[in-house]
Amino acid sequence: MKWLLFLCPCALFSSVFYFTPPPKWECAQPKNMSPHVQVGFVGKGTTEFNPSINLAFEDVDVSLKEYVKAVKQVHLSQGDTKWRDLGKFKMAAGEGRLIELSFPSAWGEVKMLQALYVHEAQACILTAAVLKKDYPEFQQPLLQSLQSLSVAADIISSLPQEGQRQMLTEFYASINGAEEKGEEWKKNQWTRLQKIIGEECKEMGGHWHFLALKEGYSKIYTPPTQ
Repeated sequence: MKWLLFLCPCALFSSVFYFTPPPKWECAQPKNMSPHVQVGFVGKGTTEFNPSINLAFEDVDVSLKEYVKAVKQVHLSQGDTKWRDLGKFKMAAGEGRLIELSFPSAWGEVKMLQALYVHEAQACILTAAVLKKDYPEFQQPLLQSLQSLSVAADIISSLPQEGQRQMLTEFYASINGAEEKGEEWKKNQWTRLQKIIGEECKEMGGHWHFLALKEGYSKIYTPPTQ
């Protein structure tokens, strides 16, 4: 697994949000993403413009309806962008709003879908982008990914099976006091965690895997207390 490259610090939330990217899409390099973006995934397109999907967050103090209006104003301020409200959009986390954007690029017209959802003063923006000419090919997997946005209290409670929850709970318990362990022990535990996530939680998808590994990595490699 190549997750170590992507386990960079990001904002902390009281809840865990995750979605399932299209099959075989790869995690995007952090240097190519906005600081507001928690994670992104890219697929293979017909040109140098690769289809992508990413999840970003923004602190808000307004309702979803008001947030959509604000987003519209931002997009329409960019003169070459077309904006359309597609209406209510059901996601695993709850009811959000789906909007459609299109704008020109060096590779042709880009079509972008944004699923917006507001939860506890936090706006979640799940954005998918693809060339308009390629959209028919990617429409179904992208819509499925947008609909998959989920929210849970924490990583463990998001797992659907009791056996999975128990396994991850026991792993976390087994690495208590990790800050006092040697580097070889930490390396072995990191390998062990990757195996648990990759083999026992396959169905959770790439974004959940990213979050679970990030949390586990922080527990294993906790810096010594001062």
